[in-house]
Amino acid sequence: MSVTAVELAPAATRNGVLPAFTGALAVGALVVGPAAAAAGWWSLAALGLAGLVAGLTAVSRVDLLAQSPSGDPHALVRERFGPMPARLSGVLSLAGRLAAAAAVALAAGAYLTPTAPAVTAVVLVVGATALVVARVALPPAAGRALCAVAIVTLLVFVAATLAIPPADALPVLAAVPGSDDPTGVLIAAGLFSVGFAGTAGPTPASARAGLACVGAVMLGVLAVGFGVLHQLGGPRAALSPTPLLDALTAADGAAIAPLVVLGVAAGGFLAVRALLTGAAGAARELAEHGETPTWRHTPLALGVVAAGLPLVLGSTLLFEIAACLLLGHTAFANSAARSMPRADRTGWVRTGCCGLVLSVIVGANTSIVGVAVAAATAALGGLGLTAWRRRSVT
Repeated sequence: MSVTAVELAPAATRNGVLPAFTGALAVGALVVGPAAAAAGWWSLAALGLAGLVAGLTAVSRVDLLAQSPSGDPHALVRERFGPMPARLSGVLSLAGRLAAAAAVALAAGAYLTPTAPAVTAVVLVVGATALVVARVALPPAAGRALCAVAIVTLLVFVAATLAIPPADALPVLAAVPGSDDPTGVLIAAGLFSVGFAGTAGPTPASARAGLACVGAVMLGVLAVGFGVLHQLGGPRAALSPTPLLDALTAADGAAIAPLVVLGVAAGGFLAVRALLTGAAGAARELAEHGETPTWRHTPLALGVVAAGLPLVLGSTLLFEIAACLLLGHTAFANSAARSMPRADRTGWVRTGCCGLVLSVIVGANTSIVGVAVAAATAALGGLGLTAWRRRSVT
C-alpha cells in the first residue's frame, strides 16, 4: 500500500497520541482472555485481522480529514450521504464508546478488586467522568507517568511470561472454550477491534503515522497475548477472569503481580477516560448539527449510563456489544472515504472499500446479541433523532 504524504493535520490533531496508544494497548490486553475463549491460539491471527481493519480505517480517517473544511473527518458522512447516515454513525459511535468504557472498567475491576469488580468499575467510570465533565486535562507529567506505568508493566509481564517454559499442558477437547478454533477468528477480531476503534484518539497527521500507531499497538497486544497463551493455553485463559495474573503465577512471577495490577489500573483509567471523551465528542457533534438539544450536562448523563452498565452486564458481553456498535460506526467512515475520487486518496488501494467490507464482516460475526443491540440502537436512535429534529424545526 502506498502511503504517500498528505497535508499535515492541524497541530491539535497531533496531541494525545501517547494516551490513545496506551489506552488501545490496555484494552487489547484486557480482551486477551475473551478472545482466547473464542479462538484459542487462533486469536493471535484474529488480532492481525483487527489490525488490518484498524489500519484501513486510519487511512480513511486521514483522507477524510484532508477533505473536510471543518477539520472534522466525519463531516463527509453528512456531506456525501445526508443527515440520516450521519445520525446513525453518531449514535453508533456514542453508544459503542459507552459500552466499551463500561467493559474496560469492569475488566480492570476484576484485577483491582476480584470480589467486587462492578464496584471498582463504577469508581473508575465516575473518576473519568469527573475529569470529562470538569474539562480538566491531565497535567502532561501525570499523563506521561500513567502511560509509562502501563507500558512498562506490560513489558515486564511479557518478559516474565516468556522467561520460563510453561508447565506440561493437558489434552484439550475440541468443544472446550479456548480450544484452537479457526471459526472463532471473527469473534476474536471483533473483540480486539474495540481497542482500535474506541480509543482511536486524534486523527493521525498522515497515513504513515496512522499505520505506524496501529502496528505498534498490534505488536504490544500480540506480545501480551502470546505470553498468556504460552503459560496458560487457551482453555485456562478462557476460564480466568484475570488471565494476566494467572499467567504470571504460572511463570513463577507472582511477586510482581502488584505491579501488573497497577499497570492495568493506569491503562484502564486512560482507556475509560478516552472512551468517555469520545462519547462526549460524538454527542457534541450531533448537537452542533442540530440533531440533539444542546445540554451542558450531557457528559454527566453519559457517565451515569456508563457507570450503570457494569452493574447489569458482564464484561465479555459488553465488549461484544461495543465491538458491533463501533465497527458499525467505522463502516460509515470507510464508506464516506470509499466515495472519494481517486485524486483525493492517499494511495492506489481503495482503503475505504476494503475497510467497509471488513468492518461489516467482522462486526456481523462478532456476536448475535451485539448485532441485535447495534441494529436496535441505530434504528431507535435514528428514528428518535429524526423525530426530535422535525419537532424542533416545526
